Amino acid sequence: MNAHRISVMTFNMWKVDGYPGNWPDRRLPMLECLTTFTPDILCVQELHSLFHEIILEALPTHLYVKDDFAGWQTEGNIYWNSNLFQMIEYGIVDIGMMEPLRRLFWVLLKIKTSESGTSQQILVSTAHYTWEGHSQECTTEVNLRKQQAQRTVAALQDFQLKFNDPYLAVLFMGDLNENFHPRRILRQAGFNDCFNAIRLPALPTHPQRPSTSCEDVLCDSTLDWIMQNKYARPILANVLRNLLCTGGYSVSDHCPVMCIYEIGCRSSS
Repeated sequence: MNAHRISVMTFNMWKVDGYPGNWPDRRLPMLECLTTFTPDILCVQELHSLFHEIILEALPTHLYVKDDFAGWQTEGNIYWNSNLFQMIEYGIVDIGMMEPLRRLFWVLLKIKTSESGTSQQILVSTAHYTWEGHSQECTTEVNLRKQQAQRTVAALQDFQLKFNDPYLAVLFMGDLNENFHPRRILRQAGFNDCFNAIRLPALPTHPQRPSTSCEDVLCDSTLDWIMQNKYARPILANVLRNLLCTGGYSVSDHCPVMCIYEIGCRSSS
């Protein structure tokens, strides 16, 4: 089977009290970011209808999940290039986020190809783990992201069994709100992060300055990750920091993260 090369991006789009931060000044920078990099697959967190409009304007060939569950409109969604992929199935899994509409959002995509007999599939999933300053964590002293990562692993492993595809490529990405335990738990289960896989340092993804004073004063942290199983081989990855956008505004308080993959290569890494 020939390998297929695709680009993916995870993007926390940044809302403040349910409304886009630094709006409308960020509209053009976000549009410039998406039209410049045109990811084949885009996973978003903190979605809003205004962001959705920009995505469709920047990526007119992309489809997305249309569902009545409000989390698909206000928290996470997955956009894919309809010229490259066919959506087979989609769904959500409750992995224990404290925020009521957050879930593990997922789609099963089939790569469109002119080759006969090939049917390479990709399971794409995204989540936004709970912030470490959440009142539940401060009260119990229990790391909520450990539990959420463990439940993510269980869900991804269930998908691999459900779809009965021994070469199913699995991608998981999003804002994990931490740089150690979720990454450790997922890696131990066979889902390595793209930077580690290609021997690159994981660069900070938050805060991207300038955003707002309450974000700018925070220390640099790597919160946004893209991870894969052994049937997706990363070949290039980057944190999109300090983009030169019109007006000098950052695209978000988080940096988008992007990776180029070869799918169908059956890598052993």
